[in-house]
Formats: sequence, structure tokens, C-alpha cells
Amino acid sequence: MTTSAIPDTKSYRPSAEGLRKPTRSQMSALLAPIATFYGLCLLAPYVYIFWLSLTRYSSSQLYVPDLGLQNYVSILTDNYYLGLLAQTVGLGIFVTVFSLLLGYPLAMRIVQGGKTTKSILLILTMTPLLVNIVVRTYAWLVLLGDNGVINKALDAVGLISEPLPINNNFFSVAIGLIHLSLPLMVISLVSVMEKLDASLIEAGESLGAGSLRTLVKIHIPLCLQGVGAGSLLVFCTVISAFVTPQLLGGNRFSTISTIIYQKFTFSMNWPVGSALVFVLLTLNFAVILLHGFMFREK
Repeated sequence: MTTSAIPDTKSYRPSAEGLRKPTRSQMSALLAPIATFYGLCLLAPYVYIFWLSLTRYSSSQLYVPDLGLQNYVSILTDNYYLGLLAQTVGLGIFVTVFSLLLGYPLAMRIVQGGKTTKSILLILTMTPLLVNIVVRTYAWLVLLGDNGVINKALDAVGLISEPLPINNNFFSVAIGLIHLSLPLMVISLVSVMEKLDASLIEAGESLGAGSLRTLVKIHIPLCLQGVGAGSLLVFCTVISAFVTPQLLGGNRFSTISTIIYQKFTFSMNWPVGSALVFVLLTLNFAVILLHGFMFREK
């Protein structure tokens, strides 16, 4: 084959007609499959659950289509549900704060480390995400249980005479959720820290600022976007989590998600369970709106 038969790809330039934007009808046709998928698989179930939340509970008929806001009123005026809501929000705040305190120095070490150190730390941080959440939660049960590794080790060295109450409570659920959420916080922080202008930090240090002052006055303010994004991811994940609170909390610690499960499966009170679903959904949207307001671009 002669060289003249080979098309000159370097000189090829797409025509203006080939680069023209698709029309609105073409875009609608392209988006129709995904819009149909979301409509049938996401919006339709939500619409049905919202309708259920407006019905009235009946022990004989499961629910009665007597539409009203009675379920929402009972939830928002009942001390049990208000306490449950406060407990869930408190757990979300606690896990978010500790994930930030643990994740911030880890993210700094990842960004400032060499290629090998960075790769090893990233693999160690992300590895938990590759393990099934049920497996991870049962691993914590093995560690924190009354006959778990920690209690047996403390008993073996004579430090305790009876098992420490470190399972089926707020402590065990928080530890399991911090383990679950830490990679999300670290990913958000690393993505922002890698874009920092190192000359600003060097300028601060050259002007006499110590490590702590540089961290507080320069580093943290420049990473607020990452802190906000990581906190949003962790908080929304924690208050919606089900498997970890259910297994590590047992019957002694409940969140909104575990009560929703009980309402739908054991007490068969679908109207109140559906109303709790939308209370949790509203809480998530409120946090997202708050994040958007606090970290909006100016």
C-alpha cells in the first residue's frame, strides 16, 4: 500500500455541521430512556409511599384510604418520635464530627506524601468500601460483643471482671458508622487539598506563622468546600443507614431507619412507616439546602 492511500488524519477537521448541537427533540429522545427508568423505578414508588402516608392505619385492612395529615401530626407531636428524630440527628452530627477529626489529618498525609505513601494510604482508606457492609458490621460484632475479642482480652489480663457494655448502644453504632463514613470524608477532603495553592501556605510560613497557625488561618479556610461536601455525604449517609444501626444497636438503640423497618415488617403500620420515610427524606433535603446556602458560590 502506498502512503498516498493512507488518509491524513492529522489534517482532518470535523465540519461545522458535524459539531452542531443536537436539537431539543433529539435531546428529549436521548434522555427519554433514563427519564422513563427514573420515573418508574424512583418517582412512582415515592408517589405511592406518599399516598400511603396520608392514609389511616387499620389493624384489619392494613390501611384505610381516609386521606389526611394525621400521621405527620402524630409523629411531630409524639415525644417518642421526637426523641427518635433527635437521637438520629445527634448520631449523624457525632459521626460527622469524628469522621472529620480523623479524616482531615489522614487526607493531609495522603496529599503531602510521596507517590508510594499516597498509593498505600489511599488503598488502605478505600479498601473498606470494597467489603460488603454486612461483613464489616459483623466484624465489629465479633470485636465489641460481650464475648468479643476486646472483652476477652481485657478479662484475660485481669482488667475487667465482667464484660464492658460496648455493644448494642450508641457507642457501638457510632464506631461502625465512622468506619463506614470515613472514606467518604477523606475522598472529599483529598479532592480539595490537591488543588490548594502551595505558595499561600509557604507565604504564611515565611512570614513566621507556626504549623498550628498556618493550619487554622490558611489551610482549613481553603478546604472549607471539601469539609462541607464531606460532612454532607457523611451526615446524610449516617441518618439514612439501616444495616449498621440494626445489627450493632440491637433492641437498645434505634434510629428512624430501623423504626421504619419495624413499622413495615413487624407492626404492619404502613401509614406511619410511610410518613417516617418522608420525615427522613425531608430532613435530608433540608441538610442539602443548608449546605447549598452555606457553600454557595459568590
